[in-house]
Amino acid sequence: MDTLQFPASPPSLEEMYDQFHKLIYHIAYNMTKDVHLSQDIVQETFLKAYIKIDTLLDTTKTKSWLTSIARYTAIDFIRKESKRNEVCIEDYEEVNPIQDDIALEEEIEARFLKNSIQENIKRLPPPQQEVMSLKVTQDLSDGEIALKLNLSPSTVKTRFHRARKQLYSIVHAKTA
Repeated sequence: MDTLQFPASPPSLEEMYDQFHKLIYHIAYNMTKDVHLSQDIVQETFLKAYIKIDTLLDTTKTKSWLTSIARYTAIDFIRKESKRNEVCIEDYEEVNPIQDDIALEEEIEARFLKNSIQENIKRLPPPQQEVMSLKVTQDLSDGEIALKLNLSPSTVKTRFHRARKQLYSIVHAKTA
């Protein structure tokens, strides 16, 4: 016979803040590149989390729930900033404003990912940095990189493979 299991009570706001405020700040800063705006986004994120804590159904997903709130909050702040700078998003909305919202979110996510990758490439050993940088930023093939760096194509493939593996571990070490 199965027994009913009730979900664990949601973490307190203090517990969430202690555990995740650095991650939320990192997300906000990578999206805005502005220290003060990022601090505002962190505050707003935790305020929204406090107000909507009853929507957190699975306490094991607190991290993803908070990061989602942070990303949407950052997008809202970016929109407000762009309106202040007289770049009105509504001028560019056509038939489907929801589609434009998705496109904006995807663009911000892509920018966030590209910046994160470029920052982390700098943490690789120089030979791997060189290959990864040419592959990612200049979109060169293994053969083109081999010619440019005077290496064999197999050396380029090996360095690229090792660089990807190391980047993966760097990125996952940050989010763990």
